[in-house]
Amino acid sequence: MKRHFHIITYGCQMNRYDSGALRTLLEERGHKWVEHPDNADFIVVNTCAVRQHAENRALSRLSMLASMKKKRKNLLVGIMGCVAQELGEEIVQKIPTIDFIVGTDKMAVVADIADGGVNGKIFTDIDKEFRGIDIPAHIEKGARSAFVTIMRGCDNFCSYCIVPYVRGRERSRSPQKIIAEIKNAVASGIVEITLLGQNVNSYRYDALDFPALLDKIAQISGLQRIRFVTNHPKDFSPKILDTVEKHADKIPPAFHLPLQSGSDKILAAMNRKYTFSQYLRTIEQIYRRFPDAAVTTDIIAGFPGENDDDYSATLAAIDKVRFAGIFAFRYSVRQGTAASHLEDNVPEEIKIARLNEIIRKGIHYAKTYSHNLIGTVQKVLLEGDAPKNPGFLRGIAPSGRIVLFPKNEFADKIVPVKIEKAGTWILWGKI
Repeated sequence: MKRHFHIITYGCQMNRYDSGALRTLLEERGHKWVEHPDNADFIVVNTCAVRQHAENRALSRLSMLASMKKKRKNLLVGIMGCVAQELGEEIVQKIPTIDFIVGTDKMAVVADIADGGVNGKIFTDIDKEFRGIDIPAHIEKGARSAFVTIMRGCDNFCSYCIVPYVRGRERSRSPQKIIAEIKNAVASGIVEITLLGQNVNSYRYDALDFPALLDKIAQISGLQRIRFVTNHPKDFSPKILDTVEKHADKIPPAFHLPLQSGSDKILAAMNRKYTFSQYLRTIEQIYRRFPDAAVTTDIIAGFPGENDDDYSATLAAIDKVRFAGIFAFRYSVRQGTAASHLEDNVPEEIKIARLNEIIRKGIHYAKTYSHNLIGTVQKVLLEGDAPKNPGFLRGIAPSGRIVLFPKNEFADKIVPVKIEKAGTWILWGKI
């Protein structure tokens, strides 16, 4: 029996990549993708467990979809990804009518379930050799940008983070498979690749490290831009900057370096393995070589034990670095992590107040960064029409900023745009 399937994806870029790879596998097995779950008889929810809110949203959606089975007897509904790996059989207790639960290392089993060739409901065994479905992820028609996973898992065990427990330990893909997938994407019209990993800086396959892999990828003909996430500050080396400088035509100096806190005491409690002064030295190296670099970060507000001095240190850190963008979150307990054994002693109203101040400060520096681009010429990756701005095209600058500019019939995939006006996150200009 061939099924009509739909995949709903929550969370990070790697989840989006995994969903794309699963879609390719299901289509190769003869199953048909449909754009809306109402038209599907096989629905998969790919989930994120990094924050409680994301987990709750996914389970709520899953419960609603499972309730549709009362009227549609041939419908199969299941969950995959981090929440499936984290909760396993607990999900059956919450949603008894669910058909399958597939963990992060068993994604290919979903296709076997769709084929009707698998017995059982829960597949959450850890496979230490699993490096992803060995198949290129689906690429939408007309897409210019795509994700490619270079490694899976994490060995850092930050005290607040559940990723090592649901994604497993670090496993790097072979450079041959990575390069073959990128060449396939380029042949399909892709000009920009974003390399994915929980910590791309710790990529290692035999003697090949991340800067060497990056160098190999930059030599692929037809590939015009390369990005990579996420970096860990303790592993971010000058060799990476050497490679970015060597291939400045392809690799923009845009670096996402999660700081999390400006307090050394809190960084130690988070098990981040660096101090703020060490982090700042890395930032200074970046700005020294790339004065216009776009450095973005993550900040957690209200981690257990964070007092006023710790919070002030974080605000001071933001002022020193002047990030081009901040993704800020208030701390939430993730069961099973080391931090879950700490007293969550920062009151919720203080967490929210600190978070809002961090967001305000982040917006200030993001706006400053954008305004500094006025008058410059940016190489913009064209995405297509700007839906909310008729007569304009939308693209992405090397920094990651959205750029809007008037339609031009001669627009190429990457076009030079002179920036004339700037908001916080959006730039306006003309070819």
